Amino acid sequence: MTRAIILAAGKGTRLVSGRPYPKPLQEVAGVPLIVRVIRALERSGVDEVGVVIGHLGDVLRDALEATPFAAKLSFFENDEVDKPNGTSLLKAADFVTGPTYLLMSDHLWSPSLVRSVSRFPLAHDEAVLGVDYDIPGCFDLDDATKVRVRGDRIVEIGKELPSYDCLDTGVFRITPALIEALRDAEGPEGCSLSHGVGALAARGKMRVVDVGDATWIDVDTPEAHAQAERLIRRYGDDLRRPAPMVAAAPAAAAL
Repeated sequence: MTRAIILAAGKGTRLVSGRPYPKPLQEVAGVPLIVRVIRALERSGVDEVGVVIGHLGDVLRDALEATPFAAKLSFFENDEVDKPNGTSLLKAADFVTGPTYLLMSDHLWSPSLVRSVSRFPLAHDEAVLGVDYDIPGCFDLDDATKVRVRGDRIVEIGKELPSYDCLDTGVFRITPALIEALRDAEGPEGCSLSHGVGALAARGKMRVVDVGDATWIDVDTPEAHAQAERLIRRYGDDLRRPAPMVAAAPAAAAL
């Protein structure tokens, strides 16, 4: 079984404030965000998906249970939705028994991005994050999580880094090592994924893989939502960019 966890417990106030449904059910080009994520995971070979629910969790669960999927869905309730996203992941700790994809419910990406992450050779006590080195191409750089690396290892991660090399795409492949790092960091105020990633990085166990020119977007604001719809109109549901045209070799001159 190939497993993935989707974090879907947050309030998403910048995109769906005041609406009677949670952010993961916000439609993009007629399909809810989280449905797009699950179907893309299915096309990438994932057959078991854990969803961490919280804000309006019953609404989200009911909607997903009414939607046909090939993958088996499991739900984990986060009753501390005001705490950071690392606390949210800890609610599904028992689901992480081996290498497991970790994704956000509001990030859309093309299949080549997940393939890059899946192919990275991962040790049992490591985790890997897909990163994008095309910093000028980021739609909302101010909101992006920045990453400083040395080789293929993370040195530092955070939204406010003054110096960085690449950007966090929101697609991880984790092992129980990240769960243990988050448990060590958990306190009364909770913990963020960046806390756990930072702890693994300090031990040289947090790796990165370059996702190349794969398309991805964090759908966190109305402006990003509009951009996501433009990308889908241009590249289709898979956000798959066409292969670059290769110029034909000139014909040999006639003798």
